[in-house]
Amino acid sequence: MKSQKACLIGCGPIFLVLLLTGLQVKTLAQGQEEQWVVIHDWIAQESSRYSITLRYVPSESTFYSASRSDIQSSALPKGEQTDGYTERIDFGTMVDGRRYSALLSDAREFHLIHPDGRKLGKTKILRSEQNDGPEVVREGYFFLGNQIQIPFEVQGQKLALPTNELLPGTFSFNIYSHSPHFYQGSFSTLLKGTLKGSAPVDGAILQVSVSYTESLQPNDGQIQLTIQPFDEETPSDSVRARLTDTLKLRSAKLLVEKVASDNSEIILAVVHGDLRQTPKKEEPHLKVGEPVPAFARVDLVRRDILTLDELRKKAGSKGYVVLVFADLKRGPLDYHYRGAEMNTLTLDETMVLEILQRDLKYPAVLVFISRRFFFSDLYEKWLGRAPDFYMLPDYSNPTDLQFLFPFRDQPHYGRPSERIETLRRQFSLPENKTCVLVLNAKGNLAYIDTDADQHLTEDLAEINRLMRQRKLQ
Repeated sequence: MKSQKACLIGCGPIFLVLLLTGLQVKTLAQGQEEQWVVIHDWIAQESSRYSITLRYVPSESTFYSASRSDIQSSALPKGEQTDGYTERIDFGTMVDGRRYSALLSDAREFHLIHPDGRKLGKTKILRSEQNDGPEVVREGYFFLGNQIQIPFEVQGQKLALPTNELLPGTFSFNIYSHSPHFYQGSFSTLLKGTLKGSAPVDGAILQVSVSYTESLQPNDGQIQLTIQPFDEETPSDSVRARLTDTLKLRSAKLLVEKVASDNSEIILAVVHGDLRQTPKKEEPHLKVGEPVPAFARVDLVRRDILTLDELRKKAGSKGYVVLVFADLKRGPLDYHYRGAEMNTLTLDETMVLEILQRDLKYPAVLVFISRRFFFSDLYEKWLGRAPDFYMLPDYSNPTDLQFLFPFRDQPHYGRPSERIETLRRQFSLPENKTCVLVLNAKGNLAYIDTDADQHLTEDLAEINRLMRQRKLQ
């Protein structure tokens, strides 16, 4: 069995509850025993493996988040109704091993006016150890629906992390009411820290990070692998998937075979191909001067079917259709993709439109083709009007799109089926690069750039110049 050993230093969450899933014991040559959580037990002995030492490093990064909603309150027995409290919500035992609950009552005697009409309530947040009585961690008046945040610390070893450090976290409680004297609650848990690292792989660095949403079970774990070559001319490659999924990186397919029960080591196995080989660059099927295949997609803003022929008609006999494959720029939001990642535009969409259409005599129809869509744009940015460009999903089925809702918990990560039809695959375009295509009035490809990430502004300015000078035929 080939083996490489490296020290991982760095970023991303790791497996608290792995101890509960298929724990096995491996006997080492020295007679020592090391416990493993085996994720895939069928991998052939002759497969190449990367054995990587893990270290936890405190940071501001989020490595675990979970939430629960619609927890119903219950009436306090008469003998326990002290200080006017009449209801209790039991939030249960949290990740720090302590139990949390909230005593509640209304505060109608105070006539405070909230801009949104929220009612005032009174609460006492209680926290109790396993064998101790409850302590009061927060008490006071609050507007129903507003978050109450409780900071906490938990020792890393309690979470099966290889550190004695205290991990900082936050519990956020939200209490609301739809009827008098009856309450509902929700909470979210956020733990901070990083667990990542790197290993040398023949002229490159293999970077690894792991994160979790909702639970610390392997099925909810996510892993990201990135190959970063030392040679600046060679492109990097990256993949993100569930911890239990097959990871396609370069010319190889890898699996997480097992993880040490104290998260001090992880074993990656190459089950197909060679991680050291850079795959040949796949050329797009599209050729300049040849027709672009017909397609139809749903306009996400106007909610109509839009075909390539209709886009050409909008451009007219002397205009152009410009297709930009990328997600819109919307600030530093940390979302996980349900499908393969696409690059985010480096410019705001209105700036893209302005650069592209400046001083044009004939129209240029701008079309963004994306894999994620910010739902709030429909009711804020484009409410009652349509933008001067078109928003189409990369997917033929618009429900395969990743709809994003700001200020909500991260959605589960899911890997799209290879059978899902996308324009990128139809045109053989890279999965994670900003691509720009220009079509002339005949529907023929007049310009293509399959990697515009680092020079999008220059690309758009050049396309604008070529269109003004009528050099794109």
